[in-house]
Amino acid sequence: MSFGLTDIRTTVLSYIPYDKGFMYANGTRFSETNTMYSIMYDGNAVPYIPYTEYKWISPKWNGKKNPNEAWIRNDTVNALDFLINQATSRQRSLIMATNKRTVQARNNQLSQGTLTQLKGYGNRGGKNVYI
Repeated sequence: MSFGLTDIRTTVLSYIPYDKGFMYANGTRFSETNTMYSIMYDGNAVPYIPYTEYKWISPKWNGKKNPNEAWIRNDTVNALDFLINQATSRQRSLIMATNKRTVQARNNQLSQGTLTQLKGYGNRGGKNVYI
């Protein structure tokens, strides 16, 4: 099976929770060496990444479930595992086509003016999450 950093990047980006687009645009770093692909969720650029990944425990939420809970450790990791270990060429093509439509929908929101800007929250520190 052959896949590249572009396939991995597309898969990872398709699972990022998307509200205003800031985490989608600034929350990940990708790199490649001869022996490894590296994906980093940048907690310095997007300090609220852990709040989207983990269970909500604050009384503020009155027991509500985090709708994005485990988007990294379950959804993204499982999709990458499938992409890397099990997907046939046809399945990988379908995954990439689906992800392309997701990215196009997000871009259409920006181009149509549905989203007019990406809102940032400054650099408040935070920790990086690696997978």
